[in-house]
Amino acid sequence: MNTLITPAEVAALAFPGSLDPDGSFIAESSIISAQQKFLKPVLGKLYDALDNHPVLVADYVKPALAQWVRFMVLPSIAAQVGSVGIVSPRGQNFESVSPMSVAALRSRAKADARALTRRMVEYIESQPAGFPEYDRAENVLSRISTTGNIVLEP
Repeated sequence: MNTLITPAEVAALAFPGSLDPDGSFIAESSIISAQQKFLKPVLGKLYDALDNHPVLVADYVKPALAQWVRFMVLPSIAAQVGSVGIVSPRGQNFESVSPMSVAALRSRAKADARALTRRMVEYIESQPAGFPEYDRAENVLSRISTTGNIVLEP
């Protein structure tokens, strides 16, 4: 499966100032997972036609996807599985952050991802003739909403 964004693009969009600007800490599988979990249920058939909409992808899809990838990879950046179990990476001049800090960063990434996903949907829905593959009825966000961790049906 092709990814809609490269690890380097994720690093630039969601981890500005990263020590690894090439995104080497971001696995392609995390990008694919984020696409499947967070974009495909929103875009429906339009997801399979994104190659036909380069402006949508560059200006709306990639920023949202980068934040969803950030949300997903933050725990693995904060702790890694090693031969002795789950460990926190420690560099020469760095100290690991607390689990509460990681949770706060994930919460912020999720809020940003949701806002950018809504922005993407608003753009698509504002010009239906430009996106004939999009069907609002297929968009999971038009059928459910979440508050906290509670799923609500409208």
